Amino acid sequence: MIRTENCIQRPSVIESLLRRHLGIVHLAEQHISMDLTEGIREVLLAESYTGPFPNLQMFETPVGTQGGGSAVEMICNWYIENVVKDASRIGVAFDAIQNCFRSSQPIGGGCLAEAFTDKRELKSLVRLFGGYGIDKMDKMLREHTSALLNCIDSALRSNRDALEGLAGSVNSGDRIERDANLKQIIDLETLADLCIQAGQAITFRRLLVESVGAVLEEKVPLIYSLLKGLALQLPDEVPDKNEIIRLRKVASSVGVGDKHDAEWVHSILAEAGAANDNSWILLPYLCAAFMVSNIWNGAVYDVNIGGFNNNLHCLAR
Repeated sequence: MIRTENCIQRPSVIESLLRRHLGIVHLAEQHISMDLTEGIREVLLAESYTGPFPNLQMFETPVGTQGGGSAVEMICNWYIENVVKDASRIGVAFDAIQNCFRSSQPIGGGCLAEAFTDKRELKSLVRLFGGYGIDKMDKMLREHTSALLNCIDSALRSNRDALEGLAGSVNSGDRIERDANLKQIIDLETLADLCIQAGQAITFRRLLVESVGAVLEEKVPLIYSLLKGLALQLPDEVPDKNEIIRLRKVASSVGVGDKHDAEWVHSILAEAGAANDNSWILLPYLCAAFMVSNIWNGAVYDVNIGGFNNNLHCLAR
């Protein structure tokens, strides 16, 4: 059900097949006077949950099958490798108009990227695996983004003098000093690529949490409304209390509020101990320096997607 010959099934197809199978099972229950719901629950839970089992399952799961090869891991790995990382370098680009990722060639040996990343498919993904599955995807996105942010953090530190000089020359209007500082920035093209990759990961995560919020609003509108209202009332305290931090994380995970991208990134930096590092105030100047890098040589603006073919527009994230 999960895989085709060359690729994974689209989430909407998996959801449709699962609903059909469940309908058959429930129909059979009426004729054999047997409750099969508990068994179905355990099977689906084993495929969507990758943490410790004892508190969730009634039966013992063989050690060799715990946390390995489950459906949610297979699908999360596929999305991370083929959409977020674009490991095959096919050219997966974010479509700012249709709010999904697009590709000119099939990804992962299957369909085009938009067939897996539009809101309908991501909502099916949320309904299939629920909170446990989305937590798994969020964890993988967090690990990937954290690695990228660590590299960017190191680059900001190593180029601090050049970036501070660039900031001063931009503010003073000294063109000669500005050009001299730009030339001192090390591996500008590599840094640009890292920032674009981070922006691409943040963009995909935004699509995911918006889908979570849409499903939550459909299924439990009262809880969604409560979280949405709560997010607007959270105080802007520095530093935040632990209770406020937890509430912000919950609100961020369902896409409520207008700063959930920034709050997610801030939580990653906080875990790495870099949230209060003043090197990050130089990030806008680093992004401004990208204007003279070679990444523009191959950048083509596509009016059909409202962005660039190499995801330069994802830098805004």
